[in-house]
Parts: sequence; structure tokens; C-alpha cells
Amino acid sequence: MQGGKLKASREIRIASLFREVPLEFLRMIAVHELAHLKEKEHGKAFYQLCIHMEPAYHQYELDLRLYLTQVELCGKLSWPG
Repeated sequence: MQGGKLKASREIRIASLFREVPLEFLRMIAVHELAHLKEKEHGKAFYQLCIHMEPAYHQYELDLRLYLTQVELCGKLSWPG
């Protein structure tokens, strides 16, 4: 996921692509990056931590991937609803 980038100073930056996305996507990105503070790899412990912080993590991740596919295919930055 390239939504955020964890800097050496432990700062999370969100890509400008995500300026106008639903709050749930930003929450998922933040949870993902926060989990990397404890777990560097995308393993079982990493995803358990993500779910602990945000129980709907996997649904938000799926929705975000669908959104990014829409953007790539259509060039549109809108989300229905």
C-alpha cells in the first residue's frame, strides 16, 4: 500500500491522491502505518494488530483497492455515496 510513508522520524504522510477520499480509507491507511511501528513485515501479527486497532480493517482495505482500481481505469477521484 502506498497510502502513507513511515519516515525515520516516525512521521506518517498521506499521499495527495487521498485528499478527498472517505474517512474510512484514511483510517485504514493510518492503522496500516501505525501497525508498521511494531511489525515491519505484512505477516499474521501485522494484520492481527491492524484488526485490533480497526475491526473493519480488511473491508476498508478491499474498498480502497477497488477505489484505486476505479481511479486507474477511469481517472476519476469520486466515491459513490
